[in-house]
Amino acid sequence: MKTTEEMVGVNRRQAEFYDSIHAAEADKGHGGYAQNQRANLFTRAWATLRYQQQAAVREFGIEARVKRSHEEWARRKAGGRFLEVGCFSGSRMTFTLAGISGTYLGVELSAKAVAALNEKFEAAGLSGKAQAHAVDFLTMEASDPFDFLYAHGVLHHFENPQPLFSKLASLAKPDAILVFAEPAAIHPLYRVLRALYRPFQSDADWEWPFNCRTVEALETYFEPVEGYGWGAWSLPLSVLTGLPLIGGLARRFYLDQVRREVEAPWGAGVWNNSYVTAVYRPKRRNP
Repeated sequence: MKTTEEMVGVNRRQAEFYDSIHAAEADKGHGGYAQNQRANLFTRAWATLRYQQQAAVREFGIEARVKRSHEEWARRKAGGRFLEVGCFSGSRMTFTLAGISGTYLGVELSAKAVAALNEKFEAAGLSGKAQAHAVDFLTMEASDPFDFLYAHGVLHHFENPQPLFSKLASLAKPDAILVFAEPAAIHPLYRVLRALYRPFQSDADWEWPFNCRTVEALETYFEPVEGYGWGAWSLPLSVLTGLPLIGGLARRFYLDQVRREVEAPWGAGVWNNSYVTAVYRPKRRNP
């Protein structure tokens, strides 16, 4: 288990990696992870499959549902101090959050992505209340705590989850809201697939999908409000949707399974999904 200091060192390498992703996206316009020349062939192939899954998520309306839910929770803290961890050059929620907030701060390892995002804020007339900083989240300081904390596909980049959630808790007001969406590898199938892929993974040092230890650390500092996931059984079906002849039939089964997964009530089983979106709040501490 890496110490906080060791993870900060890993994050420096991660910053270089994501600078390369930003450069690839600036050149190609999209799909920078799969085009990243710092990644090996296996990592780029895995990223291509991930983009295909994301396309299916968009097509079947899951992405829109997640965005609506995240925006609804953000509006409960409208006018407050917002923090986005891992904003890159602008996530799917960055400008929505910046608009709803009283003040918005995005933190990101990649200095190139941060510079690009600040230029976008300037162009959108938001620079008076929205800023992005190139800083390691584990070492950042804030003069005041935040009302709303947001992360999309970022929290799984920390090998040791305890300092991560301790830091988040230290930056959150007692009535704050933490909203995130992250990959998980608790389901036996995904544990096996991740283990098979890991020896060939360029970004293995900072790719740690949520496991039981992650959830335990999270729930040391925060308690769940609501959430849902998808992929427990639908992810294997999504691969079949692109095949000739059987693709149309598979798509119907895939959509039915996704609906069952995302409509399931919150419970321990939610973490068996390959991707989970959730809302948490700080646990009340005894004086």
